[in-house]
Amino acid sequence: MEMSWLFISLACLVTGFSKFSIGGLGLIILPLMMLAFPGPEALGVIVPLYLLTDLVAVMTYRQNVNWSVLAKLVPFGALGVLVGTIVLGSIDSSTFMTMLGVLIFSLLGLSLWLDYHPLPIFSHRYAAGVAGGLCGFVGVLANAAGPLMGLFLLEQKMEKHAYVATRVWAFLTLNILKMAGLVSLGLVNMETLEASAVGLPALFVGMFIGYKVFAKISADQLKVIVRCAISLSAAHLLFFKSR
Repeated sequence: MEMSWLFISLACLVTGFSKFSIGGLGLIILPLMMLAFPGPEALGVIVPLYLLTDLVAVMTYRQNVNWSVLAKLVPFGALGVLVGTIVLGSIDSSTFMTMLGVLIFSLLGLSLWLDYHPLPIFSHRYAAGVAGGLCGFVGVLANAAGPLMGLFLLEQKMEKHAYVATRVWAFLTLNILKMAGLVSLGLVNMETLEASAVGLPALFVGMFIGYKVFAKISADQLKVIVRCAISLSAAHLLFFKSR
């Protein structure tokens, strides 16, 4: 029980930090939570906490939202969430962990590739459909839509405040849809909500750290650390699955 509390708190700490700093750490958060809840139930613990941080974030960034970009993105995101929910409801825990490990390694490989070979796809006229659908689908299965969302929004050439505000509102919308899907699958229940409550103190500590301390951290060093942690998380899911 103590170890479960530790893993839940650690995942919540990273969640709060991610939401109020660099974002895109969902690839680490879900594997951490799965050390306490080895299966799709881990999503049922995380998503209510994401909604809480999203609500705080939209109160912080209420202005400068690019509503035209959001209106193009969200309908396709909703479709991706629907497809992801259907897939999630049709697989067992072992298959889910294998799929998640492969997906995480694939997204990590994509991020490494894009460091040296930028792709123009997210400036294409159909980019909102591609990005929205992928963010919804990947967000449900891997809790890792952050990097894809960032790539798309950066290509829209918005000023900094509009980028942050639009990103926050997009994730609030998608996470509300994800929550509805998880409730329909029975993955949000009293047990997962109690686990979410356990992680609340760590969540708020992570939010504070992300907001106050991130500016002092070297982005390049953090990128290396994050990618190493992602690789270890994916390897754990693929090769050290619980029986």
